[in-house]
Amino acid sequence: MVRAERKYVDLMRQATIGSFANWDPEDPIKVGSYGRFDTDTTRFTVLGNIYDPEFQALLDAVDGRFTMSDYPPELDPVEQDKIITSSGARKQPFALGPDAKKENFKKASFRMNFKFLSGKRSAVLIMHKPRLHHIPRNKVLDVLYRIPELNGLFIVPSVYKCRAWTIYLSSKLEEIVSVALLPSKVGFDLEWWSNSNSDFLRQGTDKDGFASPLFCAQQKLPLIRRYMRGMPTPDPDPGDQLYVASAAFDKLIALADSQYSWVDGYPGWEPVDEDGYDDPIWEDDYEPPTARVWRRTMCKSTARW
Repeated sequence: MVRAERKYVDLMRQATIGSFANWDPEDPIKVGSYGRFDTDTTRFTVLGNIYDPEFQALLDAVDGRFTMSDYPPELDPVEQDKIITSSGARKQPFALGPDAKKENFKKASFRMNFKFLSGKRSAVLIMHKPRLHHIPRNKVLDVLYRIPELNGLFIVPSVYKCRAWTIYLSSKLEEIVSVALLPSKVGFDLEWWSNSNSDFLRQGTDKDGFASPLFCAQQKLPLIRRYMRGMPTPDPDPGDQLYVASAAFDKLIALADSQYSWVDGYPGWEPVDEDGYDDPIWEDDYEPPTARVWRRTMCKSTARW
């Protein structure tokens, strides 16, 4: 049995920087959500949202003048179709196959072939007319950084919404998959066409553009400002010159704006094999360098939390 969702999410995490894939885009992750990743399923478990009315009490405890209703999420303009491929997947020009004669591909909003190599699984995500929905780029994240209830949690500062989407996880055989987005035969909607009938081909359209196949998740950057070993780590002040933990090469940084205090976190699940299970080649005591850096940094900076 293939754990397709786990494998797909892990491949997309490797193919993107700071973004995570949603296996079920019609169950959207909302901007401002906070929570944790389930390391077994790779799903994001939402514990709340910074725009929930009850969250205001946490804001009042750190800044009584700040109200999230004054900083609603912003929606950026429509972007060009976004295609994300993992290692082993290659984009190719659309080629008409034997089944293509039944369709009018001249009116296709999107059409492309993807070649997948043998011996490994690869993944593709297609977003048609994506728009980035995000928290305002101002002092919002500064204020949120000061809320202790968010320690150790992920926050979702941005989400990609789109008009239509395709998710594909390949088999371990060499194959070419054709995909096209065509006018619907009924009404004024769109519909997907593909030459594949794989169980791991997932497609959908949403005329309102609420589907969210991709989202960003960040954690607080553990900032260390110790001048002597063993000293406690105070909360950062705006403009401070701060040292990151030794695991981050002991480089001196300045907090120029709030985005420096939030970083792309490490989700914590183990390396997975081609079928989505924990990879047996890793020994029990092995820890990837990125995970080790993140764990050591978080342990040092959260001991007092």
